[in-house]
Amino acid sequence: MLINSHTITKAITKAITTSINKATLRLMLVALICFNCHISWADKNDISKVKLLDKVQVLLVNPSIKNDPFWHKIEQLTKQAAKELNIELAVIHGHGTRYVQLEELKKYFEQNLPPKYIVLLNYPGHAKLTMDFLQKYKVKVITLEQTITKEEKATIGKPGGSYKDWLGEIYFNNTNAGYILAEGLINTAKNLKMKPVVAGISGHYGSESSLRNRGLQIAIKENNAHLTQIVHAGWSAEDAYQKTHKLLKRYPNINIIWCASDHMALGALKAIEESGKIAGIDVLIGGFDWTAEAIKSIQENKLSASIGGHFIMGSIAIMAIYYEEHGLEHNFFANEQQNSFELALINRDNVSQYGVLLRNDELSQVSFQKLIKTYKNQNNLTSITFLEALKESSKTNSLDK
Repeated sequence: MLINSHTITKAITKAITTSINKATLRLMLVALICFNCHISWADKNDISKVKLLDKVQVLLVNPSIKNDPFWHKIEQLTKQAAKELNIELAVIHGHGTRYVQLEELKKYFEQNLPPKYIVLLNYPGHAKLTMDFLQKYKVKVITLEQTITKEEKATIGKPGGSYKDWLGEIYFNNTNAGYILAEGLINTAKNLKMKPVVAGISGHYGSESSLRNRGLQIAIKENNAHLTQIVHAGWSAEDAYQKTHKLLKRYPNINIIWCASDHMALGALKAIEESGKIAGIDVLIGGFDWTAEAIKSIQENKLSASIGGHFIMGSIAIMAIYYEEHGLEHNFFANEQQNSFELALINRDNVSQYGVLLRNDELSQVSFQKLIKTYKNQNNLTSITFLEALKESSKTNSLDK
């Protein structure tokens, strides 16, 4: 049988093509196996980076140290909100100074991919430097509290202005909060047949402290009380303790000590007890923050009051991001017409109602899925609204178990 050259050529070509296809297939299989092995053998950080792509990434800048009672609570609640709302949250700490906070922020961006959102408190004196730095990375910014003076505020403007990626601010009325705390203490003194003689212990020399002090001064004037002096203790319990001893020597008839934080109020309490006076009877003491230790002290009839609820600031930022990501309208950001929320007073009259909810750093019983709906459907929200929603979500959760 004779085979022509054309037939031989076709056969050889077919054999070569089949061989090449098989070889290519083998190479593809090897490559796929190697890729799978690479993913399996990758270190934890690489795996994390792959997973992070599924969630929106947010950086929370805690301006304080890790064990600060107030900011620790904010951080824990923010983490809870992020976890429940499927948001990836990283946290860095500013260690209580504007210089360290900015350096830590720069370090984070050097070592990590930029997050989509950042939530932070702008330190006075570094607001513009911080906003300029973040603008380079096109990060969406949400700021907490009103900490910047009018002069510095003018250099950065308002959200959406010079800094287009500055989405909004979350804050409350510090002046009104200072007033409510002062008025509550003054009314308690009057009920005890005391003529109110007040000393104030404030934080740093800055806008936050000044606004709270202003509320105290308005309450003093409106209630015909006597204000001896406002001293600054830099948010330190130890400084507040030392200055309370000095205040008692200078003004022995003081019967109210108004403090700009619970931390300082507890320092003042220690000094009162050492002086031989009885807290809650001879001297009424109140502070800001609703810290667990302060709530416990109110339950023990030592501190008289604490105004707070602002530990939900970070959680509100997370809820705002949730709505932003879903393209939904919301009213979480403060503006000239409204605050994000208002603080509320816990005292001996209502501590039995809410105290059990506030004695933990982690409010694990809160349902942010439920809270986010409650929050969106109401106006003129106070921290008591949050506690009521917390109580309801607690009841629902206990029924679900």
